Amino acid sequence: MSVNVSRIDIQDDGIVENFLEIVSDAGIEPADLHLEITESAYASDTHQLVDVVERFREKGFRIEMDDFGSGYSSLNMLTSLPIDVLKVDMRFVSGVHEDKKNQRMMELIMDIAEFLDVPVVAEGVEEEDQYRTLKSLGCQMIQGFYFAKPISAEDFEKLIK
Repeated sequence: MSVNVSRIDIQDDGIVENFLEIVSDAGIEPADLHLEITESAYASDTHQLVDVVERFREKGFRIEMDDFGSGYSSLNMLTSLPIDVLKVDMRFVSGVHEDKKNQRMMELIMDIAEFLDVPVVAEGVEEEDQYRTLKSLGCQMIQGFYFAKPISAEDFEKLIK
């Protein structure tokens, strides 16, 4: 399961301990909870962000760089932020099946991820053509309304039971 961690969350000195308490209370391991570092966090204090992410990783959490490609700082952060997953912003995905430029950008992003030895998740897949194009480009993890619409906590609980 993945949850977003915002810039404000990163600035909380007790964030790592809070998340450790949450996973303990839920009876899961830190590796079961992926933390999506949102775009707004990249623009904040880089040293603090890297420190917090390293502390999370030391405790076993997996870190996902969320909305990759949506802001100016994402590429800069790849060199200093330890991540486990690269989540591609849905704006790249929306036209991937129609536009050669978007397809090429996805190929380049997947090359970057391969160099970093992290998987790519394509966000916002809503159509079969998008899905097929991404699969043909070698994208192994895809999420979006094509597979399922958002559901309430109650419906999710029923689903997993």
